[in-house]
Amino acid sequence: MSDIEDTQEVSHCSRCSFEQLEALHQLNIEAKRYAESAEDAYTAGLKANARLYSLRKKALYGLKRAMLGEFVEAGCVDTIRCHKIDGKSYYCLYIGEFSFHTPIDEWENPPLGSPTSPSKSLNSFDADPDNRTDHLSEKVALKRLTEQFESPNDYLPAPFVDRGYKAEFAGWSQLPGAIEEGDRVDGRFGREINYPEEEFLFAVGDVFQTQKGECRILDRYQAWLTPWLDRSPLVPRSVYDVELEGEIYETVRQRQIVDDWQILVESLNDPVPNVDGRQAEMAGNAYDQVEFDIGDIVELYVFTPKIQRPAQPELVKSSRCLGKLA
Repeated sequence: MSDIEDTQEVSHCSRCSFEQLEALHQLNIEAKRYAESAEDAYTAGLKANARLYSLRKKALYGLKRAMLGEFVEAGCVDTIRCHKIDGKSYYCLYIGEFSFHTPIDEWENPPLGSPTSPSKSLNSFDADPDNRTDHLSEKVALKRLTEQFESPNDYLPAPFVDRGYKAEFAGWSQLPGAIEEGDRVDGRFGREINYPEEEFLFAVGDVFQTQKGECRILDRYQAWLTPWLDRSPLVPRSVYDVELEGEIYETVRQRQIVDDWQILVESLNDPVPNVDGRQAEMAGNAYDQVEFDIGDIVELYVFTPKIQRPAQPELVKSSRCLGKLA
C-alpha cells in the first residue's frame, strides 16, 4: 500500500470489485506472513516447516502476479508508477481504492501505461500501515479469489513437503487443485524440482501372461506415489490401468507388475515377453547376456496355453548345470 490518496473508488468490472481487491490485499498480507514464518522456522532448525511456508508464500505471490496481469489486460488498472524499495524496482499498480507492488523483473514486457521515468524511492511498501486493516481471514480471502480467479494450489512450485516417512501436501486442501497420493501428475508442479523420470516398460495394448493371470495394458500415466515397498517422498511414478483376468484395476504400479505379478513367457526357446513396450527390449538384452556356471541352480516358470492351463502356473523342477560347451 502506498500513495493511497491517488486511487479511485470506481471499479471497472466484477473481477476488480472492492471485495476482490480486498481479498487480494489480504493475500498479500498472508504471503508476507508466510515469508516471515519460513525464515523463523529455518532459523529454529524446522526445515520441513520452513519448506512448507516458503512454498505457500511463492504460491500466493504467483497468484497475485497472475491476477495483476489480468487486471492490466482488462484495463482495470487506473495508474502505474515505479517505486524503488530496498534497492529493488517495483511497479505500483493502483486499482480502485487499493495499490499493489509487483517486482519489475517478473514482467517480461512492461505493463501498458507503465512509466519510463526514474523510480520514486520509498522506505517501505506501506506509506501508512493503517491504510487498510487485515480483518479478512486467509480462508475467506482465498475462497473469494478462487471463486473468481484461480486457486493458489495451481501456483505451488512443488506439491509435497517431505517429513521423513510421511509426505504432506504443501497447499490448501480445502481449495480446488489440492492433490493427494495416487493422483495423476498433471504438469502443474515440478518447476523447482527435477524429479527423476521412471521409464515406461509397457505400451498401451500390450497383453501378456503373469502369475496373477492375463494382463492387458489399458492406459499408462504418471501418478504421485511412494516407491514400491518403501516409504519416502512422493514423486511421479509409472502406473497403469489394466485388465487382469477380466477385472479392471487402476493406478497399478509398474514395479508391482514386474516384481509381484511376474511376467511369464510362452516357451524357453523364446524367453522374451510378448509385449511392444520397452520391457521386451530390456528382457531380450538381459537374456542375451545370461551365462551359467557349473553348479548353478535355475528355477524356470513356463506358461501353459490357456485351454490346457491349470489354475496356477506350472513350475519346472530346478535343474543343475553340469557342464558348458565351448
